[in-house]
Amino acid sequence: MAQPGDPGWKEITFPRISRHTRWSVVHPAILGGASAWHSEADCSASAMALSLVDMDLSRTPRLLWRWRLRRPLHVSRERRAEGDDFAARVYVLFRFDPARASLWARARQSAAHLVFRREIPGAALEFVWTSQLPPGSRWPNPIAAEARMLALRSGEADGEQFFQEQVDLVAEHRRAFGDARPEPMALAVMTDSDDSCSRASAEFADFRLAARPRTGAP
Repeated sequence: MAQPGDPGWKEITFPRISRHTRWSVVHPAILGGASAWHSEADCSASAMALSLVDMDLSRTPRLLWRWRLRRPLHVSRERRAEGDDFAARVYVLFRFDPARASLWARARQSAAHLVFRREIPGAALEFVWTSQLPPGSRWPNPIAAEARMLALRSGEADGEQFFQEQVDLVAEHRRAFGDARPEPMALAVMTDSDDSCSRASAEFADFRLAARPRTGAP
């Protein structure tokens, strides 16, 4: 999988958000010189995304990465649209599935093909570092009905330490949407502070997909 700064990553901005998060590539000494995305959000939002179209989750369902907070957010009501800001998000977008979509979602997908000549994603899983909600919290995204949120870490942390994460995308997709055969479209990282109009900073590194451990393996 391409690492931060490698070709293939693209910045994603949002039409209704005029201020964009600043992204740069850094090489923290603690990572032995490996690259990381560094974000600086100031009443802003944008993401860096990487295609996963050729990835086979049936063979490598686990997503692993490392991240750290450089400047945490202090946001309340994180389950509500007005509090939907996170210093660090990692999310995976999946292909649109018409068999499971509403009439409105199917119409929107058809319009995207007709007008923009492109496919828009369907479901999404978002793994977030929250301000207050405890790790393990799950909730529907208050803005995007097709997205499900999962808090992996919460609160402030030592700004120098990277934390290792791993999630089973197939298992999480089944739990969220009832489908164990997801087709990934893209991986994205995001730092957003537009709703709270505050400042935040984070770093993301060492993305990879891996197989599940063999039963009985150490």
